[in-house]
Amino acid sequence: MRGPHPWIENGSRMRHVERFEWGNRAMGSPDFSLMIIATALALFGLVMVASSSAPISYESYQRPEYLFVKQLIAAGVGFALLVFLVRVDYRKLFARDGILLLAALGLTLLTFVPALAPDGLWLRLGPISIQPTELTKLAFIIYMAASLVRKEEAGKLGEFSTGVLPFLSLFGFLALIALAQPDFALVVIYGAIVVFLLLMAGTRLMHLLAPLLVGLPLVTGLLLLAPYRRARLFTFLNPFADPSGAGYHLIQSLTALGSGGLFGRGLGAGREKWLYLPSAYNDFILSVIGEELGLIGAALVLGLFAYLAWRGFQIAFRAPDRFGFLLASGITFTLSFQAAINFGVAVGALPVTGLTLPFVSYGGSSLIISLAMIGILLNISRHSVAIPIEREGGAFEHLSRRWGNGRSSLPSPGSHRGSSPTIWQGRPDRLPGHGARTGSSGGSRLSWGGVL
Repeated sequence: MRGPHPWIENGSRMRHVERFEWGNRAMGSPDFSLMIIATALALFGLVMVASSSAPISYESYQRPEYLFVKQLIAAGVGFALLVFLVRVDYRKLFARDGILLLAALGLTLLTFVPALAPDGLWLRLGPISIQPTELTKLAFIIYMAASLVRKEEAGKLGEFSTGVLPFLSLFGFLALIALAQPDFALVVIYGAIVVFLLLMAGTRLMHLLAPLLVGLPLVTGLLLLAPYRRARLFTFLNPFADPSGAGYHLIQSLTALGSGGLFGRGLGAGREKWLYLPSAYNDFILSVIGEELGLIGAALVLGLFAYLAWRGFQIAFRAPDRFGFLLASGITFTLSFQAAINFGVAVGALPVTGLTLPFVSYGGSSLIISLAMIGILLNISRHSVAIPIEREGGAFEHLSRRWGNGRSSLPSPGSHRGSSPTIWQGRPDRLPGHGARTGSSGGSRLSWGGVL
């Protein structure tokens, strides 16, 4: 059954959104442009994994297609999970945030059992190998989004001891686990997620300034403490100072990018992947793209990620509730931030980190979780509300006005003129959109309460 999306009564021009009945609840169509972009990146990644992993697959397994087949299977699992999450209401994650995080942490702690994880990173369960930290990233985002909403409704977000310190403590625990593996890049990802979501929730900037002033010297000390991290930190400034040691990765990466020129050598015709460029099929797959498809190919990948980020934040600002807003923002930021770091490493702007390029690099766990994130984003987009066209460009300006007051970055539900307040108090069944309809004409209009 199709029909027009109800208008939000606020005197502004609104976009028209089609809706259809699914189960007992009306839901809109998912954001097809985001779906197309994510699918294109994943399929392109399969092509590049097939090209970049053939030499190492043949060297290690005598089968040039070995790693590609594993990535293809992971893609199938990832797309199946994406379809599942598109159909399952994202608000069900709200009440399960703690369980998801505990389960992810439990799997991560199992990597310290040598019999289950000989290398300390990959959990080997029979023929299956998984990297639990990828799941932990997603579970951490879900947990933070739900917890921030609860604290906001309880009036605890404005205080440092109740609104910021608990998340910093959790970050410290996660950072200790990551450093013990060791995976310093994961510490950076966790820290970026915490700071970003706290800011998006409207936390006072002053509450974050002191932890940052303390944390930055601590991070610098951790970088300098380990010899291999210290070498990476200083060598990226001048990789030719140690061309056969710490600077080797970056030199080979720059060689691959430079030899590709504008149009590249041609798909499959790259030379650096033939065991010259380490990790050509995962950490430095962008270098292979630049060598085989040239500057145009690398720029196209960058453009796809930029568009994915834009669509993701559009979905966030159209979310019908604060949980959807924070969840979509956190997912979009994490994918974009990791991609930006990978790009920076490949071109020598950042030290070598070991972070893969989402959707594109080899790594089954990374691909599955990245596609799962897209599935959640698409589900949030199905619940999107109409946004006044005149106000779409002012979303971030509105956030900037709210930072520093310790209150929500979004108006509370029911704040539109003529609508009655809606306090859902942390209950998923009372989130805006779960049948909370108000209005003077017998409830024919939605009371979404000002998404922006």
